[in-house]
Amino acid sequence: MDAKHLSEFASVEEILTYAMNEEQEAYDYYVEAANRTADPELKTFLVELAEMEIDHFNILKKKLEEFRANDFSVHGIMASFDDDDIS
Repeated sequence: MDAKHLSEFASVEEILTYAMNEEQEAYDYYVEAANRTADPELKTFLVELAEMEIDHFNILKKKLEEFRANDFSVHGIMASFDDDDIS
């Protein structure tokens, strides 16, 4: 994520949505790279990276849903990350 974009966001919802899009783009990149390589070890590595990006996406999606459901505060969102296993 490019730090200069942070000043453009007006809300936690915008930041989480942006971060989810970044995770999706990273996933797409790793899947495409895995599809283009003939090296089985590299393919496995790239697929594992893609899976990590989906895990990150799902964590962010959960935080966004919590925010929308509870009008979560920023401090509440940050504290809830302590309970998650973030890879």
